[in-house]
Amino acid sequence: MVKRLIIDTDPGIDDALALIAAVRCQDAELLGVSVVAGNLPLETVKTNASAILVALNSPARVYPGASGPLYGMLQDASDIHGPGGLGGWQLPPDPRRIDSCHGAEYIAKTAATFPGEVILVTLGPLTNLALALEHHPREVEKLAGVVMMGGALGVQGNVTPVAEFNLWADADAAQVVLDSGLNLSMVGLNVTRDMVLEQTSIPALAQGDHIAQGAARMIKYIVAKEGEYPFHDPLALTAALRPEFFTWNTVPIAIETRSPLCRGQIIAGRDGEQGGKVKMATAADYRQCRDFLLGLWQSLEQ
Repeated sequence: MVKRLIIDTDPGIDDALALIAAVRCQDAELLGVSVVAGNLPLETVKTNASAILVALNSPARVYPGASGPLYGMLQDASDIHGPGGLGGWQLPPDPRRIDSCHGAEYIAKTAATFPGEVILVTLGPLTNLALALEHHPREVEKLAGVVMMGGALGVQGNVTPVAEFNLWADADAAQVVLDSGLNLSMVGLNVTRDMVLEQTSIPALAQGDHIAQGAARMIKYIVAKEGEYPFHDPLALTAALRPEFFTWNTVPIAIETRSPLCRGQIIAGRDGEQGGKVKMATAADYRQCRDFLLGLWQSLEQ
């Protein structure tokens, strides 16, 4: 059965790799891409998203959303993603792919058009989804589910000692989403950090088509900068398409929004304790996940 997806994203290398996998997966239909400022400013992420979709020959359109968090100033991660935000991979953008509909409105409208069928995969800050919940709550409730890349449960964060970037970048939006009652699944650093791609895996990708070569270039950039490439956003996309590859545990999750030292930290409680119920990924079959993603980046049928 084909899974209908919206991807809410801020590309970014990690996000671009997830987009490639989503478009190339034979049993996924990418309906559209809403973008949010996060890794990079909104103008950059909407340009990158349009360029990636054109390169993949995908009919999906780009829906620009929030240019910053619900409160406060945007603090992006431009230093991580290299020239243009895609590790130096140069693609011609197509402004005609960029729609005038706001990303939050697009999420709501599409959920209402396909009630109970659309999975929203969030790969950046949760601002667009929080805005959709505020302005279009009845429509958003018709989402089949939300799969989020975010959180550092029981492990060190990647932007502060206790917080993962996506939730830290707009913790207030994350709280709105966690309290929403939606069918939420979270893939956090406790899982994504355990799956990495080393330099030795790049040559096979570099021998593929121009998309595989672009994927190889982005991965090579991260490996050269960080020593290895953890599968953050692509693993969340995999969880939406192949949830059976993962072990899940449903728990109440609370998030810190006030303390400047702990902002974005998530805490898992027990049944009956405060916090929105979230299905947390606690483990994954990394061999299956890795083979699935490498096959898609290499343009093999999955």
